[in-house]
Amino acid sequence: MTEQNPCHTSTRYFMRLVHYIHFSPQKHGFVSDFRECPYSSYQTMLSEKPTKIKRNQVLDWSDGKETFIAKHQELAGETEIRALIGGDDD
Repeated sequence: MTEQNPCHTSTRYFMRLVHYIHFSPQKHGFVSDFRECPYSSYQTMLSEKPTKIKRNQVLDWSDGKETFIAKHQELAGETEIRALIGGDDD
């Protein structure tokens, strides 16, 4: 029996993926600041406007809106993200 990697089933893993998705347009040079990307769900997560995104659930997993913002400001190192998702071809 193989042991399942706990990182792949955890909230931490999911939140790292959310960060990776939000940061990707900046990483690839489409925008200078990922928070200003018009096609990102980042601003939708912070908005009070109606959305189909499970905003409250994601913010709960982040321990609230302030923590969600703070974690995105940290811009977690790509090394940690790569370890979780297996890398990204540039």
